[in-house]
Amino acid sequence: MRLSYIRFALTLLTHGAFAQGPHVCQPVLSNLLTVATAAQREAAGAKAIPPITDQQNGFAWPDTSLGVIRSDSGLVFFASDGAHHDQNNKYGSVTRTVGTLDNPLGTGSPVDVVISPNLTINPNYPIYTYLGGARVHAIPQGAPGAGNLLIVYHAEINTETSFYSLLGLALSTDGGGHWTDLGEIVRPNQPYREDLAGFDIGSEPLVVSLDREYFYVYFPDWIANGTTQPTTTTNVSVARASIASVYAAAGAQTPHAAAFSKYFEGEWNQPGIGGLSTDLNPNAGYAGDPNVAYNSALKRYVMINDDTQHIAYSESTDGFTWTLPILLGQDITGITGVNYAVAIGDGADPNLLGQEFYVFYTFSSAEGWPGNTLRRFTVTCRAD
Repeated sequence: MRLSYIRFALTLLTHGAFAQGPHVCQPVLSNLLTVATAAQREAAGAKAIPPITDQQNGFAWPDTSLGVIRSDSGLVFFASDGAHHDQNNKYGSVTRTVGTLDNPLGTGSPVDVVISPNLTINPNYPIYTYLGGARVHAIPQGAPGAGNLLIVYHAEINTETSFYSLLGLALSTDGGGHWTDLGEIVRPNQPYREDLAGFDIGSEPLVVSLDREYFYVYFPDWIANGTTQPTTTTNVSVARASIASVYAAAGAQTPHAAAFSKYFEGEWNQPGIGGLSTDLNPNAGYAGDPNVAYNSALKRYVMINDDTQHIAYSESTDGFTWTLPILLGQDITGITGVNYAVAIGDGADPNLLGQEFYVFYTFSSAEGWPGNTLRRFTVTCRAD
């Protein structure tokens, strides 16, 4: 299975049928590895702090793409345990582990904590049925709140048949031991209704703009169409807020999220909560959950997205004009799935990519969470 997956992906890449403009990186895939087996996940869940309370799903980790920062103790990983948590009566969490790129679970006890309410700022907290996050931003030295952590969380509100999802921010002042809700930053253009079909907005990182003035957040948007079905969605949209405003709001006497604005028809004139947005890659053959990172070797942004069946790659010099995605790999079993794909570098800053980097993803088994694994493959960029 491992060899057929990589071989199949490389066969697709040699055709180059999906390229739009020059991809600086012509990805070559290798070294498909399982970095957290089902048994290792179960063992980690058995010693999680506080103890897990969902006996049906067990330790449903990682239920988001991995976030990672470097600390004095090594690499610190963050992801949601998607199981139910009695502490706040919701699915999802922020789980912290200390490990390596070969073993993100490490050998210690996972710190599996929920995002605490901040009802003065976000009265919607009680109606969320899911609340979890992973992609962490460490506030740098010299900035207000230096050393604190910010995370973009994914929240869901149940509908009659599925869920409606949105993005918010949370803050940790103790390295991820506790998290406090700062409030919502992005909702789809389609307002919430109980009769809506499902819509997954993903769970993305704060991406620093080239001029280092703004945080960008990428996401698929549902443009309201008068029906309950998401038939008018964007492949990838973007919202922004100034970095200074995000830091100031998070460090205020009453911490809260700064207001984000969506990009629409050349302007940042739409509110992050419910505004309209422009599709940055309307002709993309692959879409889904867009995870963006900067590649210092390529001098451009890289987007890895997945739609539960395919993992694809695209590039941008400015964060707005994207090449058409090319396929890196896909689930060929028809009964499992690939989820939460994210690019991670192997340098001093794991959120900065180089000529070679890893793509981590959750491989979903036919038996569900008890059999799921965390896998990765290596991407090496070569020039045409």
